[in-house]
Formats: sequence, C-alpha cells, structure tokens
Amino acid sequence: MIGDEKFEQFHISQVAVFIRDNKCLIGEFSKWPGRWGLPGGRLDKGERNSEKAFRREIFEEIGLKEFEILGIVDFEVWERKDKFPVSGIVRLIKNENDKIKISSENIQLKWVAENELDDYDFVWPNAKRMLVNGFRFKELIEKYNEKK
Repeated sequence: MIGDEKFEQFHISQVAVFIRDNKCLIGEFSKWPGRWGLPGGRLDKGERNSEKAFRREIFEEIGLKEFEILGIVDFEVWERKDKFPVSGIVRLIKNENDKIKISSENIQLKWVAENELDDYDFVWPNAKRMLVNGFRFKELIEKYNEKK
C-alpha cells in the first residue's frame, strides 16, 4: 500500500495475569535462564483474531483450554535490545480448578505473591507493574461481585 513505509512494524504479544489463592503464575524462560515472564506469546503471522491467538498461546504454554478472560489490565509498547518494537497486551484470566502443565518454553512455573515480585527479573520491562495491575483489577471485580 502507498505510504506504508512510514508506519512502524512491530510484534504483538499477549500475556496473562493468572491468579489463584492470591498468587500469580510466572515462568522462567528456557532460552533465558533466570529471566521470568507471564504465560502467553506473540500473534503468529496471519493471525487476525487476537482472542483466538491468546487462547492458543495459553494452551500451548500452560495447558489451559477453558478459562474466562476478565479484561485487559495493562498494555505497553517498548523496544527490544535489537530496537525492534513490541506491543504487549496483558489480560486477566480466571480458571479455578484445572491443572496447569509446563511447556518446553519454561524451565519452571511458580505461583508468587504480590510482595514477592521484586525477587524476579522479568523480560518485559514493566511486568511487575502489569502484575500489580492484575491484582488490583481482580480485587475490584471481587468487590463488585460482593455488592451484587
């Protein structure tokens, strides 16, 4: 298309804040030992349905087929070290009972409390803020549901 050269090319990544028993799920990356992230990943080339892509990534990374998406709790645009821009979308998900499975993309998965987030080195620049926003969003939903 005419004029497209002036628009930025970027990756779109979607991750989940997944909280159970007041702890969120994070994973240590296999390709970056010691670096942590949230379950999810990038849209594949040709994917146009962001929710379908998000659900695919969550199934691939932690084995959940059924979960509720409660909302988008944060987003960010940043440059990787190679200067390629990334657009990150963070969704809060809910699944009370299903067992999670670890994929080959992670060395380990951990459930961590909000006050433990500073103990981890996250790949995404503002992952801690995103997780905290997920905890706040979940609290608001719970308070709203109590008033019903």
